[in-house]
Amino acid sequence: MSIITEIHSLFVLLLALFTLAATFLALYSISNAIRLRNVRMSWNSGKLAGYPLFSTLFLSSAAVITGVSLMYELNQYYTIFACYSWMGVSWWISSYIASKTYITDHGIVKNINDPSQTIAWHQICDYVERPKSRGSDYLFMYQNLNGEDETDRSVTRLELFVPDRRVDKFEKIVSLKVGKYLSSVSDIPIDIETLE
Repeated sequence: MSIITEIHSLFVLLLALFTLAATFLALYSISNAIRLRNVRMSWNSGKLAGYPLFSTLFLSSAAVITGVSLMYELNQYYTIFACYSWMGVSWWISSYIASKTYITDHGIVKNINDPSQTIAWHQICDYVERPKSRGSDYLFMYQNLNGEDETDRSVTRLELFVPDRRVDKFEKIVSLKVGKYLSSVSDIPIDIETLE
C-alpha cells in the first residue's frame, strides 16, 4: 500500500467523521428548536441578510464544486463532493436555527444551542433600549441564578438587536413580562459600551 493511498484513506475517513459530526449538530439544533415551547415571536439574526454568513458561503461553494464535478463527469469525486454538500447543508441548518432569536413566554433565547444566552423573564433586573437606524438595541441585565452558591447573584448582560418590523411586538411582550416592576430607559442617552 502506497503512502498516497494511505493519505487518501485518512482524508476520506476524516471527511466522513466531519460529515457525521455536522449531521449530529444539525439534528441537535433541530431537536432544541422542536422542544422550545410557547414561542411568541422569532427573527433571523444572521450576518448575510438574516442568514448565517460562513455556512451559507460554504454551502454555496460546495454546490458550485459539486455542479462542476457533475458537469465534467468526475465520477471518482462524487462521494467526496456529496459529503461536502451534505456537511454544508447540515452546517447551514444548525447555523440558521442557532442564529435565530426566539422570544417565548418563559424568556429570551438568543442562541438555541448555548444555554448562557438564554434568560428567563424573572431573571431580568434592568434593561436599556437604544433606537438605531434599522431597529433597536436592547441591553438586558439579569441575575445569573445557575450557580451552585445561592448567595452568588452576579449580574450578567445580554445584548439583543431587534429589527424594526419586530420592535413594537417585542416592546409589548417585554412590558407585559417585566413592565410590572421595570420600565425602559429609552429617552436618556446611555452609551452601552460604558456599562461593561
